[in-house]
Amino acid sequence: MLVARSVLAVAAQGIVVLVFAARGSASPWRDAGLWLPVYGTLIDAGCLLLLWRFTRREGIRLVDLLNLDRSRLARDVILGLGLVPLSLACVLGGVALSSLLVYGKIGLPQLGAPLPLVPALYAVLVWPLIWGFTEQMTYNGYALPRIRALSGSTALAVAVVAYWWAFQHVVMPLIWDPPHMLHRLLGSLPNALFMILVWLRLRRLLPLAVAHWLMNAAAMFAGSLWPLIT
Repeated sequence: MLVARSVLAVAAQGIVVLVFAARGSASPWRDAGLWLPVYGTLIDAGCLLLLWRFTRREGIRLVDLLNLDRSRLARDVILGLGLVPLSLACVLGGVALSSLLVYGKIGLPQLGAPLPLVPALYAVLVWPLIWGFTEQMTYNGYALPRIRALSGSTALAVAVVAYWWAFQHVVMPLIWDPPHMLHRLLGSLPNALFMILVWLRLRRLLPLAVAHWLMNAAAMFAGSLWPLIT
């Protein structure tokens, strides 16, 4: 599960690349990457299928990874809202520092790319919700506690999961440019560490999934839908 999202991301983008290449695109990998909020659901579907298979083998349900507490649902949603500014600070700080290290100047996070109306609506209203929950279930809900149990080391589990969580951003989307890839990796590490440490404190995924969902939705709205409105 540590590498599943990265592998599925390359495979899903590769399918879209073939479509753009067949249509004569001069840069099919870059053109395909703009459609991540659409083909990204294939990544989530693959991860959910794997998680369902593995949790079933363990004798638990997929939903058990969320560790929901019915008595705290409303409070967890509110807590998720409160995590947004902190997570955003980690994203902005990570991207700024990574840009400075790699490019010698401070940069800003990438927002969603302009898309036609229907895909843009999907990118804002559907994709972030599925993405936020699936990503949290993959890394915090499944991988982290199991690596921690197998290794007997919280520090090792945090380091391994944080690295691979950050690495997935190198291939989402995959752009064959080493400085860009390094920038994406380094810039994603602070927020990955933040979300892992919050999970270790709370042991509940709903607040993190809500924050993840809202941040992605806001980014897609600003980059994909807002240009159509204005």
